[in-house]
Amino acid sequence: MGVMTIMQATDWSKYTFEEWCRQLGAWINGDSEKMVRVVKTMPTKRITQKQREKLLAMYMNDEKLKDRLCIKKTGTCCQLNENEARAIQRLFMDLQLIEDEILQEWISTIWSHHVLSNSLRKIADSCDTSVNQIRQDLKCGFAFIKSRYSHFSFESFEKTT
Repeated sequence: MGVMTIMQATDWSKYTFEEWCRQLGAWINGDSEKMVRVVKTMPTKRITQKQREKLLAMYMNDEKLKDRLCIKKTGTCCQLNENEARAIQRLFMDLQLIEDEILQEWISTIWSHHVLSNSLRKIADSCDTSVNQIRQDLKCGFAFIKSRYSHFSFESFEKTT
């Protein structure tokens, strides 16, 4: 038998998918250098050069604008080891390689809400859309991930009695 990969060695039943995401967020926030490395690889919407220049100009002109890398989120205590954190990060990186604009929006929404802990309202405002649309994007993203990685359980899909 061959050597197991991090993805194979990880006990994915340990958390729901949403909990894995929150744990990844806590792992990232525990170390600013780690945050910079991970942010460079995280799923983001593709923007045009003109949009990039506009954002850069806005960022440079606004003294009150806080860098997202400098804002420390609190709430979830990281309980992941390095291999588990790398495994869930690897999963996001694999998803990012799929060239489908709609899917990337869904994954970006999951990342923003469940990993970076941004509120649905904040995400909706930044995407110039409604909170209900963000909820739909989350559900669609979870459905795609569930179809691809059936071993995950999802809080969003659990029935309440």
